[in-house]
Amino acid sequence: MKLHYAGIMLLGSLTQNIYSEETTTLDDFTVTARPIGLQSLEHIAQPVTILSDEALRKRQAQTIGETLSDIPGVTTNRFSPLASRPIIRGLGGSRVLMLENGIGSLDVSTISADHAVTVEPIQAEQIEIFRGPSTLLYGSQASGGLVNVVTNRIPEFVPEFENRINSSFNVNSLEKLFSIQTEGGYKKIAFHLDATKRDAKNYATKKGQIDNSFYDTQNFNIGTSYVDSWGFLGVAYGRFDSTHGVPLNPADPAELPFIDAQQDRIDLSGQINNPFAGIKAVTLQVGHNNYAHTEFETAGLPGTVFSNDQMDSRIEIQHEPMGMFSGVIGTQLGYRNISAVGDEAFLPKTKTKTAAVFILENVDISDSLQLEIGARFEHQEDKPGNASKVVNTMYSVSSGIHWDFLEDTSLGLTIGRSQRAPAAEELFASGPHVATATFELGQVGLDVETANSMDLSFRHQYRSGQLNLNLFVNYVEDFIFLKGLDRNNDSVVDKVDDSGIAAGDFLLVQFQQDNVIFYGFEAEIGINLYSGNNGQLDMNLFSDYVRAERENGDNLPRISPARFGTSLDYTFKEFNVGIDFTNILAQKDNAALETDTGGYSVLGLNANYDILAGEQSLNVFAKATNLLNEDGRLHTSFIKDRAPIMGRSLMVGFQLAF
Repeated sequence: MKLHYAGIMLLGSLTQNIYSEETTTLDDFTVTARPIGLQSLEHIAQPVTILSDEALRKRQAQTIGETLSDIPGVTTNRFSPLASRPIIRGLGGSRVLMLENGIGSLDVSTISADHAVTVEPIQAEQIEIFRGPSTLLYGSQASGGLVNVVTNRIPEFVPEFENRINSSFNVNSLEKLFSIQTEGGYKKIAFHLDATKRDAKNYATKKGQIDNSFYDTQNFNIGTSYVDSWGFLGVAYGRFDSTHGVPLNPADPAELPFIDAQQDRIDLSGQINNPFAGIKAVTLQVGHNNYAHTEFETAGLPGTVFSNDQMDSRIEIQHEPMGMFSGVIGTQLGYRNISAVGDEAFLPKTKTKTAAVFILENVDISDSLQLEIGARFEHQEDKPGNASKVVNTMYSVSSGIHWDFLEDTSLGLTIGRSQRAPAAEELFASGPHVATATFELGQVGLDVETANSMDLSFRHQYRSGQLNLNLFVNYVEDFIFLKGLDRNNDSVVDKVDDSGIAAGDFLLVQFQQDNVIFYGFEAEIGINLYSGNNGQLDMNLFSDYVRAERENGDNLPRISPARFGTSLDYTFKEFNVGIDFTNILAQKDNAALETDTGGYSVLGLNANYDILAGEQSLNVFAKATNLLNEDGRLHTSFIKDRAPIMGRSLMVGFQLAF
């Protein structure tokens, strides 16, 4: 798709009457993935989306990727119904960091698209999406953005006793979901408990059932904390179990691989208020896990076994205001021991150590103008087996300005330079990767990626709605990507067997580098069409677009096509009904070996009714998706030709709180 077409689409989305005689104050959100004292959304120049309450409840799906897939600027790399990770502005994998309560998910979902994220979205209290580099606070793996899922498993205050039960059934995939959550406390002791069970059969598309698309997950978490006037200290334990099929080749009944995964995770979190003169607060977060999964091959025989022993920790120190300056300094330490053993172990056992220090300062120039500046130094060592270690040092800097130049109207500008160290698979891969049908070769000599980014955001809130517009450009030096190899010089990418030598079915690819530019926009308008005795009717319009080109003019693979859509939402007393329509355009700006992906449209309908409201509540709901039964193909998926989107479907369920 050409850029001028995207511009026309943007203008069409924005051609609405957005003016009114009265204005309201911008919503005051708290962003937990930011340091204490710098959490107000009103003063953050970087584009951030916060999902909570009803907006989150309507979107919650079986994975984080599916939950966020219709957020402007965010798509998913869906490999299977349970293996679905967010893509932000065309970047995914090890460039988009998944956090749970501010600490990494600690799984292996960045290594391969068929690996599941171990964060359960149904238990989320809030989800925060940062578009663009977030490396200052979180490091290399946030060079493209981050997603933080807030679950409150370590309470920071003593809550009232509350219990919640969620249950639903999907008639297409026969998914059955049941989850519980309870929290409360006594005097200075707080606790949290949650558990989730979901399982599904193979789902159906317009053209038939997708074999081997089943999944079965169980998730259990318990946390407790001691809360006092000086702060809090708490600990949590979580267990994740899942089994999911990998729909690699439904045409071959003998090829029905599946993955069986387990994760045990322990988290520690604490905060001390005013420990010393000049220090307002010190926070500590530590997460450690043991993760393992087995990939079962033909006839249910165990094949490759992945294991991951990982720790992530961070300390943030918030200082008292010094003149116009207020902010934090911090450090982050972590290690990761990952191994893959078996016939398809394309990655050697690798030990990774990281250490970083960072500073982030907010400058209140005036009541309407805030400046944010920061820097990060990071050191990373990767050591594969008995081979020599690879050492990389990264420097990142960023500055942003937020200007409320009119009442309820703001402008944000962020300029930054962020660096990402090559991931272990990019350095050391050497073997067949069945999920992507490639034989991957790493390069030990890869350089650090350097992203030079600029974001311009505009936000205006008025009596009848809100307008958000983001424009971005990201020039990445030494961008790492997979390129096909032609060793026999026949102008065709070689295909090899699992040895990498003889002819076979695996495309021979190697991680290489080139300069790449990303640019695009996200636009969203909310409009209140009616508000009165007969209820409230709201309309939302959105559009997004991203383009990614190498310096030689070639396109990057699996870049999401442009989208635009609209939704109507009607509320009357305890009843709510909504309809949404999204048009995904065709993607023809393809990389070598990629095929065009046709456009399609998705129509959805949802309704819910509060039978009880107040301290005790009962909500029943129904959600229909893909009512047009479209044969939609995700251009971002490695297996778009084998696993299209789910066909027409209906989900019914209830949510009870008491």
